[in-house]
Amino acid sequence: MSERLDELVGQLAASPLDRDLEGLEAGIVRRMRRRRQDDRTASVLAPFRVATVGLALAIGFASGGVTAATAMATPRTPAGFSAAAALAPSTLLEGR
Repeated sequence: MSERLDELVGQLAASPLDRDLEGLEAGIVRRMRRRRQDDRTASVLAPFRVATVGLALAIGFASGGVTAATAMATPRTPAGFSAAAALAPSTLLEGR
């Protein structure tokens, strides 16, 4: 098993590279700088994001509160005394 492994490692060492590694380090450094810049941008925009979410919540609570207050302020008549009460079976059977 060890001989076969040595043979495979030797073949791998003798084979050409499948990709060019010349720009690898520069690419890694470039990505690291971009990620740092993205992190800085995200930290600068964080207060605006929080403010936006807070404003959206405030608008939602305000509109929901107005809707709930309007619904509660509207007087509701019991179903027996509503306009549809004229169609109740008791009134239809009287022959009116």
